[in-house]
Amino acid sequence: MSGAQVRALVWSLSALFAFAVGLPAVWWEPLHLDEAIMLRFATRSPTAIVTDVFVERGGAPLQFLVEHLTLQWPGGLAGLRLPSLCFFALAVVFAGLFTLELFGERESVIVPPLLAASPMAVELGTFARMYALFLCASLATAWLALVAGRTNRRRDWLVVGALLGGLVYVHPIAPLTCIAIVAGPLLVHENPWRTAIRHAWPGLVLASVVAAPYLYALAVLRERYGVGESSLLATTGGRTVPEEALHALTPGGTAGAVVVTTLAAFGMVHLARAAPRRAIAAGLWVVLPVAFFTVIPAETRFFGRYVIPALPAFLGLVAVGALGLAGRRRVAAATVVAAVLALEVADDARRLETLNEIGLRRLPAPAREVVLFSSTGTPRSGRPPELLDDLLVLEHGARARLEELPAIDPRFDPRVVAKGAGNVGEFLAHPAPASGMWIFYGRPGRVRAATRRLQGIPDVSARIVSDQLLVVQTRTRSDASRLVELAIAVRSAWGLGTPSDRWPRAIVAADRAGLGSARSTQADSTHAHS
Repeated sequence: MSGAQVRALVWSLSALFAFAVGLPAVWWEPLHLDEAIMLRFATRSPTAIVTDVFVERGGAPLQFLVEHLTLQWPGGLAGLRLPSLCFFALAVVFAGLFTLELFGERESVIVPPLLAASPMAVELGTFARMYALFLCASLATAWLALVAGRTNRRRDWLVVGALLGGLVYVHPIAPLTCIAIVAGPLLVHENPWRTAIRHAWPGLVLASVVAAPYLYALAVLRERYGVGESSLLATTGGRTVPEEALHALTPGGTAGAVVVTTLAAFGMVHLARAAPRRAIAAGLWVVLPVAFFTVIPAETRFFGRYVIPALPAFLGLVAVGALGLAGRRRVAAATVVAAVLALEVADDARRLETLNEIGLRRLPAPAREVVLFSSTGTPRSGRPPELLDDLLVLEHGARARLEELPAIDPRFDPRVVAKGAGNVGEFLAHPAPASGMWIFYGRPGRVRAATRRLQGIPDVSARIVSDQLLVVQTRTRSDASRLVELAIAVRSAWGLGTPSDRWPRAIVAADRAGLGSARSTQADSTHAHS
């Protein structure tokens, strides 16, 4: 086989692996708060999406517009998450093309499989936000920019300019990536600067025109997050921004981060000696976002996923390090790469095992006559249990539902109990007999203890779906008032006194307020008639 055929085969197999390793999580993983936000906005009209996401929030609307279409077909969890998985698989192919231009032929065969198995990329590959699209679009634009720098054709630069300007509508932090993309061809291809700029300027002007509305979004974001007026960004793990970024880019926990980062650093040194301009171009991809989020003051947190566009360049340095360490010994180089790949696959397997143990696929679909009450339980960072009922509704279609708790982060809603009570009141106004269903998520011991307490309520049955999931349903159909009474009893059996469980108490307060208000209204009506 020729070198081109080998590359095509490796890239295709890597893309298929990326799709396959991510596919189970489409249905196994709980909803994230950001995915609930996606559901909230993407179901609106395209005009409303642009207004709500871009104009009012300063966000990037493109992924929302994509999801607007896919939530109509194929719909459900597939419509929500498969777009990201497809973008991830496509990004693996673009990573091969990008690496071929920036690093070389041997590295272009190493990076795609490493990217396909990278734990951060695999996780974001089924995350219904813009990160997989951002990775794919960044790599495609960077590859075309390197090609344009090599061909020196203005029409190539015009295509690059259009894509470059459009990146800001994929993710608001795209300007950092744009700097690395533009610097790449100027550094890699050793043309005189005047010659390079003479061919590139029409594309760069077009990029500025396309991205011009982003200046408005930037002002909105600055006001929303207090950029320049707050303390430096904190991280979710309590580490510094560079540490958090390296943990996101590498597999194998702390030990893996040390080993793989050392290998990438060795690759950087090796590349700097052989091709210093290429080393600078590759280093910009990694250094720019980490440096920016290290020094920027803003009222938000740094998440490792913000550096996803830097991952292919980082893996390229890992590949250079493995090849440089092994020298001419191909077996040694393959062994080093295989070791890194094994670390990645081990992390992926552990994640899938954890998701499978949660047991979301074993949750029963609510029947037509079943009222699905708000789910709750022990809080989980980023993927809270109060979104489990949203997941069931999304997967199995619209059902009768009583939302005593809002889907999107009730911590920031001071009127959460009042709004829940209002929903309960509306539910009580339509007292058609039905069955009730409640879902709880928590530690195995908590689930077992609640199941024992629920045995004291004869009107309901409790079924442990997995060690962490408990489903409670009424044995017979009841009117709305009785279902709310049972809801209070079921929540109380789960437990209202655990400090970490804020929402069961809030839900019970909403149920009692709604029930009390309805009974008071009914009593006033009876008194008036008498």
